[in-house]
Amino acid sequence: MFEQVPADIDASEIIEATIHGRTQVSDARGLQGELLNARVDRVIKGSITTDTVKILLYQGCPRASGGHGIILGYLQGDPLLGLVLIPKDHLVR
Repeated sequence: MFEQVPADIDASEIIEATIHGRTQVSDARGLQGELLNARVDRVIKGSITTDTVKILLYQGCPRASGGHGIILGYLQGDPLLGLVLIPKDHLVR
């Protein structure tokens, strides 16, 4: 999470959000992580049109703390978890 939108990083989705819950999960590939539930406070860039979003942080993500801030990432569909936002600095290929 960032306090301000970084000028040197681009992503398809940029939101300001408040984290209000987290759950340990496995995605469709069996990768472990945390699924954060977040209230979308403001869409800065992208196609998110809902009031809440699921953010998938894979195990070892350095920005797994809760709170409020700017999140940059990409939307990805997962057969088990549905549509999730994957933070830009934590993509798993």
